[in-house]
Amino acid sequence: MKKHVQDILPSVFLIGLILIWHIWSMGRKSLIFPSPYEVITSLWSVIKDPSFFPTVFNTVKAVFFSFAAAFIPALVFGIVSKLVPGIYRLMELVTGFIRAIPTVAIILIALLLLPLSYTPVIICYFVVFPVLYTNISEGLRNVDGKLLEMARIYKFTNAKIIRNIYIPSLKPYIVAGSRSALGLNFKVMVTAEVFNFANHQSIGAQMYMHRIQIDLAGIMAWALIVVFISVVFDLLIKILFREKT
Repeated sequence: MKKHVQDILPSVFLIGLILIWHIWSMGRKSLIFPSPYEVITSLWSVIKDPSFFPTVFNTVKAVFFSFAAAFIPALVFGIVSKLVPGIYRLMELVTGFIRAIPTVAIILIALLLLPLSYTPVIICYFVVFPVLYTNISEGLRNVDGKLLEMARIYKFTNAKIIRNIYIPSLKPYIVAGSRSALGLNFKVMVTAEVFNFANHQSIGAQMYMHRIQIDLAGIMAWALIVVFISVVFDLLIKILFREKT
């Protein structure tokens, strides 16, 4: 019975949210607050547009490029910080400083100093890197010392220690960090694209065009698309690492 309630709870919440949304939009102009029907109509119009798939592809491509560009150095620095305590202390200061900078400040500085075509990717790199590095670094530092001691007693090779102890211990941290970083990456990428008009075929640029037209339904339609894409890739990460939901 309890499991059944847990299974239907998300559906009940979603239906309730849509109902409240519909009631709240009644008697209001669509420019002020569009109804669910108006947003769905706008969503269908957006999806039917020939530029829809190139637009989504450009944003998703930029998200994954910046994610990969951040993940590789985060993994390298995470390993180095495990081996060299001085590097760990330095990286804690660097990542703490980056996390403290407002995202909008990073966006504006990048737009002023860097070529427009690269700014969204570079902005996302600086936002995502601290998240990935912190998870990887903490995962390596929290490996069970008793397991390592046992491995030394039984004279495990370094390759076997890495394969059987470090990688399984690090896996949950990588999964959690990747899910957080990827979700954050989508949000920051779209925000950066709103400020960047080097590529008009991007989700952020399309949302800005709807803003100019005072089309709130169109903005909400693109927001739903971003949420859907982000959720899909979050589920793919779970499946890839076989994480139980």
